[in-house]
Amino acid sequence: MTFSKQVMTLTLAGAMFAAGSARTVSAGVPAGAAAAAQDDDALQSTIEKDLEKNAVLAPRDIDVDVDHGVVTLTGKVRDSSERASAASIANVRGVVRVVNRIEIDPNIDRSTADGAAAKTKEGLNKAVDATATAAEKTKEGVVKGVTKAEEGVAKAAGAVGKAGHKTSEKVSDATLTARVKSSFNGERLLEDTAIDVDTSDHVVTLRGTVGSNEARMRAGTLASNVEGVARVMNELVVR
Repeated sequence: MTFSKQVMTLTLAGAMFAAGSARTVSAGVPAGAAAAAQDDDALQSTIEKDLEKNAVLAPRDIDVDVDHGVVTLTGKVRDSSERASAASIANVRGVVRVVNRIEIDPNIDRSTADGAAAKTKEGLNKAVDATATAAEKTKEGVVKGVTKAEEGVAKAAGAVGKAGHKTSEKVSDATLTARVKSSFNGERLLEDTAIDVDTSDHVVTLRGTVGSNEARMRAGTLASNVEGVARVMNELVVR
């Protein structure tokens, strides 16, 4: 083989090697990035679960972010011991570094309690307002119902009173007539007389004939003495 052919062969071999190396590098970068992202997600999930298992830190609002193995913690805790505890829990296997940006708030428990109390108070106020509104509506309905019932009773009583008054008038006139006639029974002066008795609005009218003026006066007196008689019209004639 001549020298020029050897040089050409070596050149082609080097080009093929370089191309293969380039393909290997370009194919390996995306796979590595995807693997790193999966590792970050797994680390974040593990740290969040470990924080939730801690009785002291579970109530705290701690945010966990992982980027290429670097963990960043944010949120609020009550004191420095809780802050250090959170960083210690976050430093699990596979973590490159922990960036602890958690803030310390000594009143965090009070603030949480006040917030819960405020929500509870708000809920109670709403419940009280709703109860008061319902009670007011109930009272209003009862008052309306009672008023309507009273109106109904009053109307019914008025109707009964009117009907009773008319009935009383009819009964009274008829009763008065019967009572006046009954008062004449057994009266010696009024024997063998024909007296007609008519009653209208409690006014008794006597008509007919009697044997003497004394009998006429006696019939008028007896009729006037009957309870319920307002007046006597004595039109009796002495024969």
